[in-house]
Amino acid sequence: MDNFALPLARSAVPANKARPVRRLNGSGIVTTGRGREISVEYHLCFPQIDQTAITEDPAKSAAKDFSGQVWCPYDGSFVSVYSDKILTLRLEDGSQLRFFFQNRDGAIGVTEWLG
Repeated sequence: MDNFALPLARSAVPANKARPVRRLNGSGIVTTGRGREISVEYHLCFPQIDQTAITEDPAKSAAKDFSGQVWCPYDGSFVSVYSDKILTLRLEDGSQLRFFFQNRDGAIGVTEWLG
């Protein structure tokens, strides 16, 4: 039996520098540009912001690294009807963000965190 050791690569980034990911799932309200409110479901995922290492506006940083999906369980045409619009999503915790649909599956891009 041969014994051998495999050298392990070391990361240049210290382990404590990894940014934890925040995931939010729930029900919310989408408001259209004309003020119509629509009940929706959402799954959102974005890195948490390390307040000690901020080099830019935290809202812009979170928006560019953001991924998620929004859909209306009661209206199968929701995504296609609003695919070319900027919408506002109010989350269960009261925070809000502006978004647009990136594809027909309801994947979204965030344009602005409103707080």
